[in-house]
Amino acid sequence: MIRTYRKDEHKAGFIGIRVAVMVNSKLMQKYYSFKSTDQSEDEILSDAKSLHAKWMMEKNLASSKRDIAAKELRRVSSPFSTGIKGIKFRISHNTCYFYVQGMTNKIRFHKNFSINKYGYEMAWFKACEFLQKNKDYSLFDSIYKNIPVKERLLIAFRYLYFTQKQQVHIEAIAPLISEDILVAWLKQLLTQFKNNKPFKAEVLKYMSDHNIKDSELLSMT
Repeated sequence: MIRTYRKDEHKAGFIGIRVAVMVNSKLMQKYYSFKSTDQSEDEILSDAKSLHAKWMMEKNLASSKRDIAAKELRRVSSPFSTGIKGIKFRISHNTCYFYVQGMTNKIRFHKNFSINKYGYEMAWFKACEFLQKNKDYSLFDSIYKNIPVKERLLIAFRYLYFTQKQQVHIEAIAPLISEDILVAWLKQLLTQFKNNKPFKAEVLKYMSDHNIKDSELLSMT
């Protein structure tokens, strides 16, 4: 919120601009007085808007962290689950896939569809199409419309990297997840696995390769 107070509008007699934003249930606020500065009202308003934009970014980032936590706590049958039987997530080194597998007439079928190559939605379409063809499903639309959220890839990555100790890289998921959510998630992992030096090096490489300038994330590595 940005509010300008004129004479007699503030009960304490303040004349100027107040900036206030709730970030993680904490009130962030600052008062810009028209009386105690040589700046013009337009200049003060510009400063107030810049601060408001900065605090709103922090608020949105905090909200992203909560969203990620909620998604990761969701009950799933497997860290690779997409919610559709026969299609799972796979991550190998620098690439994410939809992996389709099953059996028809005692004949097994399986195929990978690269998310990094085709894009998330097209790879999902191809995976659903392949599953339908081999299982003779008549409900393609009902399968396709249940596309899983991209953030489920974070669950698969965490499981492979920290539990299975496999060589998967942030580069596999970086192009698919929005930067603010990915950075917030990396901070969560660095807090949880703060003594994992290889992962810190992985994060530093990601920051360097993508010119990420987040002082908090950098301090955690």
